[in-house]
Amino acid sequence: MRIKRSPRNADRVDGIVVAVGSQWALIARTGDGGFFEGSVAIRVKDVVKVRKDSSFQERFARTQAEWPPTAPPGLDLDTTAGLLRGMSAISPLLGIEQERRFRSQMAWIGVVAQVTERWLWLHEVRPDATWHKRPRGYKLRRITKVFMSDRYLTALAAIAGTGPAR
Repeated sequence: MRIKRSPRNADRVDGIVVAVGSQWALIARTGDGGFFEGSVAIRVKDVVKVRKDSSFQERFARTQAEWPPTAPPGLDLDTTAGLLRGMSAISPLLGIEQERRFRSQMAWIGVVAQVTERWLWLHEVRPDATWHKRPRGYKLRRITKVFMSDRYLTALAAIAGTGPAR
């Protein structure tokens, strides 16, 4: 599927929809050439348009060993806090986006330190693959996209280690 989201500057998500909850949809993302690129969760209310992908990428994805992709068991797609807890249990590093915060796409990557009713505390990785000293807080209602296990996060985890030194 090709999923267009709001706001206008939000990136399009290409992949296979594997689960939908009341607040979030989980997509097995396909990257260049049709290879699977981890999972991404997007807010259901941000979906503007969904259309079938009839490209080479989609057809090639069906030939991969991972086909058909499935959702991890027990992943909560009905609450943001539950989604973050579930995804952080699966992947050591998560990426989050808050597209509406700065009128452009902004992403932060790190290890979940704590999830409360309204806040995510993320121990972030800096662009030079070192760790911030303290976790930073993000309002759950502003998070519009959560991603895990893509090539970039896997490479970053290898460089920075799987978590901050305590």
